[in-house]
Amino acid sequence: MPEEEHRSKIALRFIASVVAVLAYGWINFLLNPVGTIASARLAGKQLENSDTAYVVSQFGVNFFHDLGIPAIILLAILVWIWWKPLRSLKAKGTTGAMILFIMLSSASQLFAFYEKPDRAEAIYILPDESFFWVPDVGDNRNSQAKLNSEEYYAANKLAVKRFVIPHAPFTGSNPYWRDYYVPTGRAIIQPRTPYNREWTKDAKRGTSPRDESFPCQDSEGHNVTVEIGIGAYVTEDQAPRYLSNFGVKPPKGNREDPQVIFTSVYYGKDLPEVMDGVIRTKIQTLVCNEIASRPLDRVNSEANAMMQKIAETTTKYCSDKGITLDYIGWAGTFTFDKDVQQAINDRYTAQTIAPYLPTLEAKAVIDALNRWDGHAPSSVSLWWLPSGIGDFLNRMLKSEPNKAPPDAPKSEGKK
Repeated sequence: MPEEEHRSKIALRFIASVVAVLAYGWINFLLNPVGTIASARLAGKQLENSDTAYVVSQFGVNFFHDLGIPAIILLAILVWIWWKPLRSLKAKGTTGAMILFIMLSSASQLFAFYEKPDRAEAIYILPDESFFWVPDVGDNRNSQAKLNSEEYYAANKLAVKRFVIPHAPFTGSNPYWRDYYVPTGRAIIQPRTPYNREWTKDAKRGTSPRDESFPCQDSEGHNVTVEIGIGAYVTEDQAPRYLSNFGVKPPKGNREDPQVIFTSVYYGKDLPEVMDGVIRTKIQTLVCNEIASRPLDRVNSEANAMMQKIAETTTKYCSDKGITLDYIGWAGTFTFDKDVQQAINDRYTAQTIAPYLPTLEAKAVIDALNRWDGHAPSSVSLWWLPSGIGDFLNRMLKSEPNKAPPDAPKSEGKK
């Protein structure tokens, strides 16, 4: 074959190869939306409890990763175009040219945003986490998938699994050459670790060293401070409602930054963050409303009734937000201002003394007469009374002016 004719055929093969590569690019462009939706749907099969489903998922995701059929067809066309020159080994440089075109046609789009290579992106789901896979586009209400932990627990198994996030080219993301890869959906992980707290004033006794007690006022304006113990958790079935109410932790950075826009994995807000924020504020309101509707006497006597109502309201409120209330109750004594507390103690002591008053008066007079030396006694021996009553009486006696009993004999002092 003359050299000129050979060069002409090589040129034709070269042009045919360019046309084939361009056609492949347009086919990819037109079918990219299909590949994005299909790969996102197939990725959800990884969460099924099936070996077959996993195999189908991986083959499917990889197939739509670069739209496998067009790529295979392109490769076949290129091989057909350059097959004869390869076999004859007479065309100089044809091997290199063919390899170049095959690389151009079948090479992966090697960059994600900010020049990150499109490598496998895998995460691991732990037993105390709820996991959701939400496709980015299309009918992503019905195509969402989740790891059903309850089925594992019912069989006394642990719900743990590796999940690989699929990527696809994002059309128009790079005006200079090939488009960047982005995730075709988002993984959302919700921790379900149980929560418990002792919201107290005492740093040595509560969960936190801070003062986390609840300061309130009764209907008479007395300061009343209470402490509360509480426990809660989020069930597998409650996780969607919890996420809908409290959302996820937003990724750091500018929301217009592609690195932020195409974040692959989001984490729901931790239960301690929610309980120590929104839920604690709600409980503070309920507690203070109950205390403010009662005078001081009823605050003490109706403590159990108050907590029962607080628990009922809190249980319903938490349930509506996707949280199960495990328990709630008083975690310490009610605290009042110092003088109010002293008055409460004195009144209680006085009420305790009342049955003993007749005997108390007779004994006090006899004791005073026996020890009278011209001065009022500084104290009365009341050892036979219940604990605390003697101290109370002595305090009462000291609060009165020192006067001699009316019928007391005169002191026989020095003349």
